[in-house]
Amino acid sequence: MVTRAKGRRDTYHHGDLSAALVRATLEIVDEAGVRGFSVSEAARRTGVSPGAPYRHFADRDALLAAAALEVSRRVNEMYVEAVADIVTPEDRLAVVGEVYVRAAARFRGGFDILFHADLRSAHPELRDSGRAFIDMLLPDAFALVPDGGHELATTLLEALAALTRGYAALLLSGLFGEPGEAAEKVAARATTTARALVRGFCG
Repeated sequence: MVTRAKGRRDTYHHGDLSAALVRATLEIVDEAGVRGFSVSEAARRTGVSPGAPYRHFADRDALLAAAALEVSRRVNEMYVEAVADIVTPEDRLAVVGEVYVRAAARFRGGFDILFHADLRSAHPELRDSGRAFIDMLLPDAFALVPDGGHELATTLLEALAALTRGYAALLLSGLFGEPGEAAEKVAARATTTARALVRGFCG
C-alpha cells in the first residue's frame, strides 16, 4: 500500500503538480496499461485530492496525452544524444532502431500511449512532436536519395518507422525475454536491420 508522506501535498506548486501527475500516469500505464489507468489513482499516488488533477488537465485523456507528450520529448532527446557524434546520414538513420527499442524498454506502457491513435487525433501537440522527430530525420533521408525526391525519402522513413516500431513491439511482447534484460540485444538487431534497410534505398 502506498502512503502519502506527511506534508507531501504542500510541496506541489508552480506547476510541480502537473509534472508529478504525468510521472504517476506513466507509472500506472506501465503497470496496468491504458485501460487500467484512472485519474483518481494518479491523484492518490501523487498525494492530492481526486479533484486536484482537473485544475491542470481537462479530463483523463488530457492527462494521458500529457504523459505521451513527455515520452515523445524524451525519445527525441534520446535520438539527439545518440547521433551527436555520428557523421554519416546512413548511420544516423540506423540509430533510430536503437533509440526506439531502448525507449520501449525504458517507458514500456508509456511507449504504447505515444502511438495511441485516439490521443494523437485529439491532441495536435502529439502530432507536432512526432513531426519534430521526422523533421530531424528528413535531411538525412534526402541526402541518401537525392534523385528520388520527397516521395522516396518519405517512403524510406515510413519503412524505417515500421521496422523499428516492430522491433519495439516484439520486445515489449516478451518474444526476446524480459524486456529490460533483452533491450541491448534487440537494440543491436534493430540497428543492424535498419542499416540494411537504409542501404537498400541507397542502391
